[in-house]
Amino acid sequence: MNTMGIIVIIFTLLTMLIGFWTYYQVKGRAVNYYKAGTMMPVWVVGFTLCAQAFDANGSIGTTAMSYADGFWSGASIPIGLSVCLFITGLFFAKPIHRMNLMTLADFYHRRYSQTTETLAALTMLASNIILIAGNLAGLGLLYSMVFGVDYLPMLLLVAGCIVAYAITGGLFASIATSVFQVAVFSIATLLAFVWLTMHYGWSSLMADVPETHKYFIGLTSPEHGAYLNWAALLSLGIGDIIAIDFMQRVISARSPETAQKGCFMGGFMTLIVGIPTAFIGLYAFHIKGLASDNVLVDLAMNNLPFFIGALLILGIIAASMSTAAGVILALSNMITRNLMQRYTSTVWNDHILLHFSRLISVPTMLAAVIFAYYIPEPGLLLILAFDVMLAGCFVPFLLGIYWKKANTAAAISAIIIGAATRLVLHFTIPESLAGFDTMIPPVVSLFVFVSVALLTQTSSQPNLNVFAHVPTDRELVEAKD
Repeated sequence: MNTMGIIVIIFTLLTMLIGFWTYYQVKGRAVNYYKAGTMMPVWVVGFTLCAQAFDANGSIGTTAMSYADGFWSGASIPIGLSVCLFITGLFFAKPIHRMNLMTLADFYHRRYSQTTETLAALTMLASNIILIAGNLAGLGLLYSMVFGVDYLPMLLLVAGCIVAYAITGGLFASIATSVFQVAVFSIATLLAFVWLTMHYGWSSLMADVPETHKYFIGLTSPEHGAYLNWAALLSLGIGDIIAIDFMQRVISARSPETAQKGCFMGGFMTLIVGIPTAFIGLYAFHIKGLASDNVLVDLAMNNLPFFIGALLILGIIAASMSTAAGVILALSNMITRNLMQRYTSTVWNDHILLHFSRLISVPTMLAAVIFAYYIPEPGLLLILAFDVMLAGCFVPFLLGIYWKKANTAAAISAIIIGAATRLVLHFTIPESLAGFDTMIPPVVSLFVFVSVALLTQTSSQPNLNVFAHVPTDRELVEAKD
């Protein structure tokens, strides 16, 4: 085994040990497992909110897409995710935190109905399985390159490691490892960008980049992917607002103000580290012989000084494990609470809730592994994941907070028709208009929501008291919220 492989093994084991240590922070309480006791400070919230932009979806996907289709194709990931964090901080962090939710799907239950909650949870389930799969795919491919072992065994190994440490400490495990992991990736990426720029020279590096990959062509020319790039910015910038792992970190903040400031911090960090990642993809044109699908990993292993390359590999692994752990937790908790507990007549306690949340994570991870095995495309999977939620769940979320006439009939109609529109367009839209299949469904969802709400104010009266009552932790655990 080479030195790189030994370093990766040590780093993975260290990450798992940190996760195992957080088991003692849960103290047998579901509120601690689900949302880390609601006591995370600004800097922790900010760091952990960055993980998704730096994981295998974000990092490997950004460089590969930038190299293949131009700067704006790759940069749409960090720019879209930073816009998402700024919008979340401005409009959503405070009201969502004040509601004292256990999961994001709880919002749809309190504001609308149990049926709406179920539809939203099922939509989030499908899209977040894709998100986890994207990270697992990136990690599996990376481990396969490092160790020279087939993709499937590495995929299974990575999935097993993540689920093992994540379910022990819950959100405490995800957050404790995320701070360490995001710091490693941020330092590694900036070091790699600076070294490549200084070693080869900015002018030499950019001279070999095709004109079609530079400037604003990627945003203005349909022939060079403008529709797709705008669609990606929309999907990530707005659809990601209702990402369950993002919102779970907002919910876990110490206060509404802490949640807001954490979003702003995360947005700035995402830009500062994410944009150089897109430029590294363009640098690949000057450095010949790179694998187009794995530009970042190829550079790290073959074209950077060993220390920087090793740190970059560890950074990708770290951020990817952070996101995958956060999503698998949020998803398992949502399945347990919003799709199981709501439909039982038995009053649950902390022990039952913790038991099922940990148990459900195993088949959930297995589903993500199957998806990752058959569709190992990190960048594409990230954008696809949020297309689904953007089409169905965003409008009921937005208007549920900011429009008093929002009601259950409107929410159900918008979720079903928005998601159905996205599905139909996926199979029917001409290739020349690719990108509009992302942009059209949320507009349809908005039109349906407003129309149905105005027509059904009498038969489906809005719940206007949802923000007045803040449930206790005991009410949350027993699902009496």
